Amino acid sequence: MGDKRASLYDFRDLDILLRLREAVNGDGKGIPVAELANLLGFEEGDNRPMAIRLAWMRHYGMVAYDEKEKLWSVSPGGDRVSQAHIKAPALKAVEAMPDEAAVELMAHVTSRYQRGEPMIAAMLRREFLYGTKRR
Repeated sequence: MGDKRASLYDFRDLDILLRLREAVNGDGKGIPVAELANLLGFEEGDNRPMAIRLAWMRHYGMVAYDEKEKLWSVSPGGDRVSQAHIKAPALKAVEAMPDEAAVELMAHVTSRYQRGEPMIAAMLRREFLYGTKRR
């Protein structure tokens, strides 16, 4: 078995959502954890880290799990986030923004964190944690 991890600091939630969405794209039924683990570079049979991560993402409402079929898919909320990522030309304006103006942007982000949908708030918090981890 490998020693690869699937923690918040190893993979962004959004990256997992995008990969899952891409894999499920055809029939929308979902995929087994082993297939997603394989797509993310885990050794065959080393599914436990990804299963744990998906369970957390399910807890926050980002992914859905079909208990009967044992298949994972992107939840409706996770799908909205992944579609927004694909259609995000507004990011060019953020990238061009001076660092000093980003402080005001962060104030708007934290306001959305406090007043927004719980799944989005969890993703914002987790993205901040991922992005601010010392590497």
